[in-house]
Amino acid sequence: MVKRVVLARGAALPSSTGLGRAHHAVESLLQRAMVPGWSKVSTLEHQILSLAPSRLLTRWRKHPAFVSSSMAGSQADLLHITDQEQAHLVPEQCDVPVAVTVHDMFHLKPRRIKAGDVRVPVGDQSPGFFRRRDLKRLKQGLARADLLICVSEMTRRDVERMFPGMPTALVRHQIDLNHWDPEGNPRPRELIAEHDDDSKCLLITVGSDEPRKRLDFVREVVASLPEDVAGDIHMLHIGSEVELDEEQLVAALQHAEALLFPSISEGFGYPPVEAMAAGCPVLAADLPAHNEVIPERCLLPTNDLMAWVDGIVRV
Repeated sequence: MVKRVVLARGAALPSSTGLGRAHHAVESLLQRAMVPGWSKVSTLEHQILSLAPSRLLTRWRKHPAFVSSSMAGSQADLLHITDQEQAHLVPEQCDVPVAVTVHDMFHLKPRRIKAGDVRVPVGDQSPGFFRRRDLKRLKQGLARADLLICVSEMTRRDVERMFPGMPTALVRHQIDLNHWDPEGNPRPRELIAEHDDDSKCLLITVGSDEPRKRLDFVREVVASLPEDVAGDIHMLHIGSEVELDEEQLVAALQHAEALLFPSISEGFGYPPVEAMAAGCPVLAADLPAHNEVIPERCLLPTNDLMAWVDGIVRV
C-alpha cells in the first residue's frame, strides 16, 4: 500500500538556493515515483515576501497556523518539513508523524573552526533579538518532531548532542545523474560565454561569499600559481560574484577544468557531488561533511597552500 506524505516549508525558495535545491530534489523524487511506497499529497508553502513585518507575521503566525489546520484530520501518513529553518512549523499536536530534515546545525549551534592562523566563524555568532527568538522556536519545533532526518554523519552527531534520545536517520542528498551527465545530456559552452574565456583553463567555485566558504583562500592559491600557469587561468566564482541559471550552472560544471571547494564546513556539500556527476574534477578541503562523499584522491590538506597550487598545476 502506497503511503502519502505532505511536504512543508516556508517561502517557496527557488532551486538556485541551497535549501531550495534540496526541497526541489525531494519533491522531484516523489513526483517521479522514485521513492518506493510513497507519494506526495501536497506541498505547504507560501510566496516569498519582501516586507520584513509581513515576513515575520507569516513566519511566526500565519504559516504555522496554516500547516496545523491543513494537517488536522489529514489522511496523509507523514508530514515532512524539508529543512531545519522551518522546524517551527511542527504542529504542537499532529494527527500524523512529523519528520524534519536537518541539513546542518550551523545557526542552531554556531562555532569557530581553526583554519591556519585564524578561526573561521560558522553560523551567526551574534544573532539579533528577533533571530534569537526565532532560533528558540526552531529548537522547540525540532524537539516536537518524531524523526530528525540528517544529511550527513557530522550533522547527525550535532543533532544527537543537542537532542539526546531523539530518533534520527541518515539520508544523504540525492542528485539526478542524468541531469548532469556530460555525455547523455551535454550543454554547450556558449551558455556561459559572457562569463567565460574559452582560450583559458576554466576553474570555478560554487557558493556564497560567507567566511566558511574561504574564497579568500582560493584567491591566495591562484595568486601563488607559477606565472605561466596563472596567465592561463580563468577563474569564475558562481554564486558569490556571478549568478547563473540552472542550465548555465550545468554547462559551467561540464566544461570547467576543476571545481575548487575549500569550504571549512558543510552540512552536506552539493557542488562537489554535482561537479563529479558533470565530469568535472574536484579539489576539496579534507573536512566534514563533504569529505564523507568525495573520493580521497580529490581531498587536499585544508591549509596547505602549496598542496592546492600543485593540485591546480596538475589539472
